[in-house]
Amino acid sequence: MLDILREVAQNPGAMLKKILLGIGIVVLILAGLVALALYHYPKAQIVSASNQAAPDFTLKDAHGQDFTLSSLRGHKTVLFFYRGYW
Repeated sequence: MLDILREVAQNPGAMLKKILLGIGIVVLILAGLVALALYHYPKAQIVSASNQAAPDFTLKDAHGQDFTLSSLRGHKTVLFFYRGYW
């Protein structure tokens, strides 16, 4: 401990350089980890079927009634699927 205090007293700029070097190394390591995580993170696989006919299907709606996609033929339709609790 005394050696560190003597070094700081004799050359205060050297200690500042060591601190800044340590901070720089930590920042570089963190940046590398973030880049690695982004590289290995799977890319979004969004497929657009814009202006293409969807296959016909029949599902139950929120009220338990049958819904058939072909009943909307000729109308612009956005399909949005989510898990409901009914």
